[in-house]
Formats: sequence, C-alpha cells, structure tokens
Amino acid sequence: MNIALLHALPLDGRMWEPQLPALAGHEVHTPTLYSLGSSFDEWALGVLEQVPGELVAVGASMGGYTACAIARLAPERLEALVLAGSRADADPPERRPLREEWIGIAREQGGEGLWEAAAKNFFTPQADPAVVARAHEIVGEQDPAGLIRAIEAIRDRPDSTEAVTSGIPLLVVAGADDHLIPAEVARELAAASPNGRAEVIEGCGHLPGMERPDEFNRILTAFLDEL
Repeated sequence: MNIALLHALPLDGRMWEPQLPALAGHEVHTPTLYSLGSSFDEWALGVLEQVPGELVAVGASMGGYTACAIARLAPERLEALVLAGSRADADPPERRPLREEWIGIAREQGGEGLWEAAAKNFFTPQADPAVVARAHEIVGEQDPAGLIRAIEAIRDRPDSTEAVTSGIPLLVVAGADDHLIPAEVARELAAASPNGRAEVIEGCGHLPGMERPDEFNRILTAFLDEL
C-alpha cells in the first residue's frame, strides 16, 4: 500500500520517524512540502506526482490540509484519508492577524522564532522531553522562505469539507489536549462522513504521531488493516 505521510508546520518529513517501523510493510513516502509550490493545490499535485497509483494520505495539521486538497483534486487516487490534528474547513477570517504575525516571525526569526511563538505549545507539559527536543531541532533547520509560503497557504486555503466527507474512508485523530484544533472538531468531521471515524488520544496535544506514537501507530495500522 502506498502511504504518503504529510508533515505539519513548521516541521518536515522527519516528524514521521516514529511511524516508519510500524509501516515497514508498506511503501511509505515522506515528502517535504515547502518546495512543492505556494498553495495546497500545488502541494497536492506535487505529492501525486511523487507517489504512483492509489495512496493513503496521512496528514498532520498542515499536512492534513494538503491531504484535503488531494481529496478535492483527485479523489479517485485516494484509497483513504487520515487527518491528525487537522481539519477540512477554510481558515476563519479571525485567524488572519495571527497568520500575518507568524509570517513576520518567520521572516525575521525563521524556524526558531516559530518554535518559540507556537510550535513548542503543540505538546502537552507531560510530553517526553526527547520528543520535544527532536521537534525543536527539526523546526530550527527550516528555511524561512518555505515557512512563509506555508503560512500563506494555510491562510488562503479553501474549504475541503465536501470532498473529505464524500465517502472516502476517513480517520480523524485528535489529541484530547490539543488547544489549536479541539477534539470536537475531529468528532464532527468524522460524523459528517458516511465512512468516517474519530479517535481521540487522551493526554495528547496537537501532534499525536510524535507525542503519543504508540497509540497513534496502533490506531493507524488498525485502520489500514481494515481497508
């Protein structure tokens, strides 16, 4: 099975290191999205070029927005869709000032600035310090120009709810302590699909695949086994 693991902002494909052993029986792709264009549609098309045939798109946060774009542009290519700490709707207008603030931080301070402003809060206080340190390391290595393109894409993304809830097998995973995208968003999105399921991981923040990899991997592999 082809599986595309699509990373969150301001990380890259290395955030999926904890998933690779669990997915060893599959053809796994971990593209870095920033270089694929300036919008989620361009990123989606770039992923589709890299991954042949049908695929399962697994997206964390921003990577989930890319997976949603694949559902809009090429639903026939999707075997299933997994969103983790993500959602399908457009960015609400009231978030625009925050996006502009993040763009300024990325331009002036790069990944390290975004870590301090936002990304370190993706984890709960109980998260493994080694996991948090690894995320910090990855974030600090990102190119500011790519981060700016990503934030602009998040700000300008269209609503993909109709495509995501059209009947494609859908798994939505949420951290119970995710303050960016509450678990109720995951439950509502899954309930809106005739083929959707929500899983909430207790004691977990915005990045279940990193913070609680054992639980996330168990949920993900069980879902894949049922396809």
